[in-house]
Amino acid sequence: MNSLTFLTLLSFGIASVSAADPKPESEFTTTDPKKVKILEDSSREKDPQIDHFKHLCPGLGGYQVIHEGGDSRSWINLIYDGGKTDLMNATLIACPGQFPAKANDVVQWRGFRQGGSFVPYAIIYRMMSNADDAKQTRLETLVIIKLDKEKSSVVGHVLAKEGNEKAEMLADKLCRP
Repeated sequence: MNSLTFLTLLSFGIASVSAADPKPESEFTTTDPKKVKILEDSSREKDPQIDHFKHLCPGLGGYQVIHEGGDSRSWINLIYDGGKTDLMNATLIACPGQFPAKANDVVQWRGFRQGGSFVPYAIIYRMMSNADDAKQTRLETLVIIKLDKEKSSVVGHVLAKEGNEKAEMLADKLCRP
């Protein structure tokens, strides 16, 4: 076999592996109350019993995000094809400390490109809580959700100080089809 034939076969083999195994990517959506549909919000009530809210936020891949909370806690749930997941307990358990709440307006979606479309398989988002210490130290956790339509579930978490890259690697390992 001459070197030109070998290089051609080698490059074809690399291209085949690359095409069969797309590289994970991230896309982002928002939970910013100014950019989403407010379904309910105690800040709009005259005398609410407790703080609470439910916001319909954009999603990807057929999913919609519900950012909801109450009593100084918040989390996200998902809607897919009319079916709603309930991720509250699993999310709150994944976050150490008291009063865990979504820390920012960002939802990171992990997925890959397929036929020009983004196909998500996981979500990563940041939660913040207070440690059970006298200083009320802030704790940040990255929560990982495996997307499986109405059976989507919290599959892991990483302390934010360990880095977003670690959360992405865990999401890719646990959630990628």
